[in-house]
Amino acid sequence: MENQLWVVAVKGDESPELLKEKTRDMCTLTPFPIPKSGLRVGTLDSLMSLSDDLVKMDALSEVTTFKLYKQLLELKESEDPTIGGVSTVNFVTKTWEWDDAKFQPKTPLRELSESVCARLSGMDDELKGKLSEMNALKGNLTQYERKQQGNLMVRSLGEIVKEEHILDSESMTTVFVVVPNASNKEFLGCYERMAKFVVPKSVKKIVADIDLTLYSVVILKNSLEQFKDSARDKRYSVRDFTFSPGKLEEEREQRVKEGTECARLAGLLTNWLQINFAEAYSMMLHLKAIRLFVESVLRYGLSKTAAGGIGPSFQAYIMQPKRGKLESLRKTLDSLYGGAGGFGAADQDADMVVPGVGTGDFYPYVYLTIELEAPAL
Repeated sequence: MENQLWVVAVKGDESPELLKEKTRDMCTLTPFPIPKSGLRVGTLDSLMSLSDDLVKMDALSEVTTFKLYKQLLELKESEDPTIGGVSTVNFVTKTWEWDDAKFQPKTPLRELSESVCARLSGMDDELKGKLSEMNALKGNLTQYERKQQGNLMVRSLGEIVKEEHILDSESMTTVFVVVPNASNKEFLGCYERMAKFVVPKSVKKIVADIDLTLYSVVILKNSLEQFKDSARDKRYSVRDFTFSPGKLEEEREQRVKEGTECARLAGLLTNWLQINFAEAYSMMLHLKAIRLFVESVLRYGLSKTAAGGIGPSFQAYIMQPKRGKLESLRKTLDSLYGGAGGFGAADQDADMVVPGVGTGDFYPYVYLTIELEAPAL
């Protein structure tokens, strides 16, 4: 089956049995439970205005919903996100229904639509805050890791330099120089001349890796800047380092503390995402239901109801096309609903404007899509 559902609305007097018969080999077909008799139609002008805005609202709702989806997928790795333990396709086709408590049908359609968008926007803002807090800790942990595993240019000297490597007094200090291994001989021959007051024969090799060697050199403090300038000219690197007893242990404790906190926040975020992805997906479906309702009323108008009143005249369905059957399904629907005097995709004028569609594809039925997983970029 395809990972995208089609939501289709046709005229109210069309035969459901014929649609089911003609498409049974190309898709699964279920009703889309829109409370069409309960939603307020409003005026034609209000529907036209809302129809255009719903295109943008629908797109934004998908962006937010699948931002939650992707983040949940990243945290849970290969486990596909579900909605209360139900797959997205089963939720859409078997479980979802309009939530009267949260979105009262008699509320004006624009107010309903904007309420959904406001809730989704709030979720997006909350997600950004939670990610910012967790990513700050992740950044610190990554920096710790880099300092432990990087080369001598970035590696923490606290793990390498011991107290016995340090000579520090009122007038003298120890500098630590990272030298490319290819330049070791040159450095050992010139370090005493790199500043006016360098203690002769004070160089010591601390450690080496595959590319670099770390040396210590004792100099007078008033020659420090001159030594740094000379090192820069010769492409050596002077590492700023101040030895502090107990600092290494403090850093280790901080690393453990931040690692524990990061894991805790990841767990809390996973739980939050599971709850809010389900909520966001449901709200996205509410918005699609409103959009389908508005476009169907604009397309098919109103007619007399069995109760003697006037109401929307359309039928709404959810289709999940079978793999490789998209083109066949499209042709079948065009054949069923294009008809004499009807409109097909090929009949649309390039500049024709259809409510909710603009200058995009136009079909002889109302057509929307529902993604079951985050669309590929």
